[in-house]
Amino acid sequence: MSIELTPFGKINLGLRILGHREDGYHDLITVFQRISLSDKVILEKMKGRIEYDGPELTVSPEDNLCWRAAAEFMTCFGVDMGVRIHLEKKIPTGAGIGGGSSDAAAVLRGMAMLYGIPAHHEALSRAAWGVGSDVPFFLEDVPAALARGRGEKLKRVKGLSDEIRVVILKPDFAVSTSRAYSLLDDCLTFDEKNVKIKVREFLTYTGGKPTAQMTNDFEGPVFSVHPELAEARDRLLSSGAAFAGLCGSGSALFAVFEDETRGREVADRWCSPWLSYYCRIC
Repeated sequence: MSIELTPFGKINLGLRILGHREDGYHDLITVFQRISLSDKVILEKMKGRIEYDGPELTVSPEDNLCWRAAAEFMTCFGVDMGVRIHLEKKIPTGAGIGGGSSDAAAVLRGMAMLYGIPAHHEALSRAAWGVGSDVPFFLEDVPAALARGRGEKLKRVKGLSDEIRVVILKPDFAVSTSRAYSLLDDCLTFDEKNVKIKVREFLTYTGGKPTAQMTNDFEGPVFSVHPELAEARDRLLSSGAAFAGLCGSGSALFAVFEDETRGREVADRWCSPWLSYYCRIC
């Protein structure tokens, strides 16, 4: 028996850092928006072991988020509940689009289907949390969600409308999450008034184009190291985008277009070696 899943990517409609946590992570607030850019995951039952067939995304297969998700599932539900994972990648890595987290959530969701575990089983949520901060959003399988805490406190919200199209630009370099947070920590300060303002903008968001205040706190530090990203964002805005910014903590940019034809033109004409993707909301 095998099962095929389509893990979708995401963009962050703004991302604000609210403070440091005692566990070494950061408190944040963001709106996750799912997009049509996707990978493919095919799973088969394997008694008592994990096998992985796909791109070598990490030095050791055990560090791959798909493998880690399968291992978490087996820890939660039984060591005999193994799996063979076949992964086909289209979502670029190191881009902030959540490809690895989405693939991991697909593994958890698919293994639950293979072994008859309810989709909303509490242990499944714990397994997602154990793999990574973005995995719970993808496990929820909703189009958009307001996220708080490390990203695990989720509330479904109205995101971008179906008529909007999204252009993703991936430069010929990656920015790891650890590198992005290191740059961020060097420049961020926190005060109660500023935090309240940041939170209010997200709590009052009712869908559609993000407000100007729903910015991404990673943009300042990441753009300072990679000014070509700031130039590309400005070029997207001057090309007719209603909103543009960094996708998450990675190197990719997204732009929201209300004119479908214009969005496709921008995606089609963007120069190599940068990759461009024309996406819908899903």
